[in-house]
Formats: sequence, structure tokens, C-alpha cells
Amino acid sequence: MKLFIISILLFCSFSVFSQNIDSCGYDNNPKLTIQESKFLNEYYKETRGSFDFSNKKIIFVTGPSGSSISTKTDFFNEIKKMIEPNKLAMSIDVLTDKEKLETGGYDAILIYWVKVFAPSQRGNILNQIKH
Repeated sequence: MKLFIISILLFCSFSVFSQNIDSCGYDNNPKLTIQESKFLNEYYKETRGSFDFSNKKIIFVTGPSGSSISTKTDFFNEIKKMIEPNKLAMSIDVLTDKEKLETGGYDAILIYWVKVFAPSQRGNILNQIKH
């Protein structure tokens, strides 16, 4: 009986997870939708610290050295491709108030599938967004 209840709970959690991700990444507007914010807040609850994705404008960065600006659609497609609901290797770099103004209102850089993200690379990404 105990195993049956645990199985039901796991099935329900995977179902909710897949429904939630299905409504994410349908456009490349850097401002997250409510569904995308909720998904990311839950998906990265252990690693995001106090950062809240709600109503945030995000720069998506990928590539071995973190030199490629990606799209929101590409990011969510990477998550959708994963066979198991593992965590996509990523980190969040929250922008300062000054950087937010200089980049047109971006709140953070979401870095995924990057081996090393050097401070100089961060500057290059911000300069690309400014122009």
C-alpha cells in the first residue's frame, strides 16, 4: 500500500512538471511569462537563492565559454529535450541597477551549458546587449 501511494505521488508530480514546461518557451520575448517564471522558480528553487524569476527580463547565454547569446525558446527546448526531469546545468548572474539601466531593463543573465563563464565574458555579453 505504501509503495502504491508513493507511485501515485510520483506520477502526479511528473504530470504537473510536464504540463508546466509545455507552456514555456513559445516566444523569444526576454521578459518571462507567468508560466515561465513559476516553472523556473520551482525548477531552480535549491540554486536560485533569493532571486525570483517573476516579471523578469532575462539574457540567455550558452556555449562552452559562455560567449553565445541564446533565446528563451532555445533554453526551454533544452529542458524539454531532457529525458528525465534532471536539472539543466545553469547559473544565474543578477545584474546591478546600473547594468539593468545600461542593458534596457534586463534583470539577470541565465547561463546554461557553459563550462567556464569568465568575468571578461560577462562584460562582452553586456556590451552586445547594450547595442
